[in-house]
Amino acid sequence: MKRAGGYGVAVLLVLGTVLIGCGEASTGLTIEEERIVAGVDLNQLFAPPTPQERQQVLDDWAGQDVAARDMQAVAQASFRLGNLPVTMTIWHHTVNGQRHVGAVVVPDTLIEQVPVLVWLHGGEEGVRLETDVWPLADSLNLARFVLVIPAFRGETLAYQGLLFPTEGTPDPWKGDVADALALLNVVVQQVPAADTGRIAVLGIDRGATTALLMAVRDARIRVAIGVAGLTDFFGDFMQQVIEEALLGTVRPVPGLQAFTDRVLVPLREGQLSIAEARLALLRRSPVHFADLLPVGQWHHSQNDPFIPASEAERLKAAGPAWFQVFLYEEAGYELQDLPNALARIRMLLDELEAGAL
Repeated sequence: MKRAGGYGVAVLLVLGTVLIGCGEASTGLTIEEERIVAGVDLNQLFAPPTPQERQQVLDDWAGQDVAARDMQAVAQASFRLGNLPVTMTIWHHTVNGQRHVGAVVVPDTLIEQVPVLVWLHGGEEGVRLETDVWPLADSLNLARFVLVIPAFRGETLAYQGLLFPTEGTPDPWKGDVADALALLNVVVQQVPAADTGRIAVLGIDRGATTALLMAVRDARIRVAIGVAGLTDFFGDFMQQVIEEALLGTVRPVPGLQAFTDRVLVPLREGQLSIAEARLALLRRSPVHFADLLPVGQWHHSQNDPFIPASEAERLKAAGPAWFQVFLYEEAGYELQDLPNALARIRMLLDELEAGAL
C-alpha cells in the first residue's frame, strides 16, 4: 500500500496461466483497484446498498418521532397572494427536542377544504417568503392551497424584515425531512381547512431531495415534485463529490458543507464507521426507495451548473412509470429557467385539486 497526499491505492494482481495448444503459455493479468482516500475505503463506502440496509433505514424512519409538540402561533399577517386574500400564521413547535419554525398560509375565502402544498426551499440560507415563494404565486396559483413552508433546523424564516430562527444545527436532507413532516403534522392538527387526503410536496435543489424522501416516508403525500436536486449518494457524481470533500474541498452544492461536517469529517477521523456512513448516504438517496414514490415529476436541466442531469437520469432509470422525469436542454437550475416546467407542475397540481390522484 502506498500513500500520497491522503490518497492510497492498493493493487491486487491476479495472475492466470493459460496453456495454449501449441505448448506456449500466456499470462492473463487482472488488476483490481481499491480506493483509499483519507483513510476511507471508498469501495466499501460506495458498494451498492443491500436489501438489509434498505430495510434498516425503513425501520429507522418508521420509528422516528415527528409528532408536533408545543405548538404555538407566534405571528399572523393578512395579505393578497396573487389575486386572492390569505392569512399567514407563523408557527413554533418542537421536533427532536428543538424549536422549529414554519409558515402556514390559508385562503380566506373558503367554502370547503382545500389541498395542502408543502414548499421545500433550496439553498442554505433559510427561506425568504417574498423572494423564494411569492414570485410563483400566479404561475402555480398557490392561493388555492393551504401552503406549508418550513425553515429547516439551524436556519431562519424571513418575512418583511422579521426573522424567525429555528434551533439546532443543520442536518441536510435527514433533519430537513423530520422538520417538514413535523410542520405538516401541525397543519393536520391545527388547520381545519387542510384536506389531508390531497397533499403535495414541491422542492428545489436541496428541497427537491427532501420532497422525494418525505413522500417515500409518509403515505399521506399524494404528489411529489422535485427540481434539480440530488437523488443518489452512491452514484458517480456523489462519489466524486464525497471523495473531494474527504480531501478537504467541498463543492458549492446546497447542504453539502453541513453534510460534510456531520458525516464525512467524523468518518475521516474514525469517529463514524463505514457501516454508519453507508446508512447516512442511503437515508439521503431517494433513488433506492423509488418504488415507494407516489405520482410525481422531476425537472432538471441537462446543463445544470451545480448538479448534473445524471442525478435525474438515475431517478428515471429507477423510478416507477407514474413518476415522470423531464430533462431540459436550456441551462439553469431555477424553476423559471426550464421552459414548460411551471405549466407541467401546474397541470399536475390541477389534477390533485380535482381529486383525480
